[in-house]
Amino acid sequence: MFLDFIFKKNTKRKSLSVYTVENIKRDWKNIDVLLSQKRPSQLRQALIIADKSLDNALGDIIGESTMGERLKKSKDLFDKNLYNKIWEAHKIRNSLVHESGFEPPYFVVIKSVNNLKEALYTLGIKL
Repeated sequence: MFLDFIFKKNTKRKSLSVYTVENIKRDWKNIDVLLSQKRPSQLRQALIIADKSLDNALGDIIGESTMGERLKKSKDLFDKNLYNKIWEAHKIRNSLVHESGFEPPYFVVIKSVNNLKEALYTLGIKL
């Protein structure tokens, strides 16, 4: 079974593999556990995994080698508002990983995780 997507500007079909969808669903079970613990380190890890999940989905659909490249090419898959929220969540994830001492507020991390989840729903992945 494959989830098919059609690009607005292109009639070329791209799809998510069953393997990718299963991995994303497994990741989100882990994310739910991490979020329920509400500790800063678990929340950070939840955001990192959520970002990786969207990256994996876009990897199947778009290709390309980095999340940034995938996001640039996925602009037509999301409405403008959600697209901007996805980029913001990815930037926060990057700051968590690359900036020593970066500690975003609780609500920022939760909002970012939820925006990434909404992106996956938009791509047709039921979590």
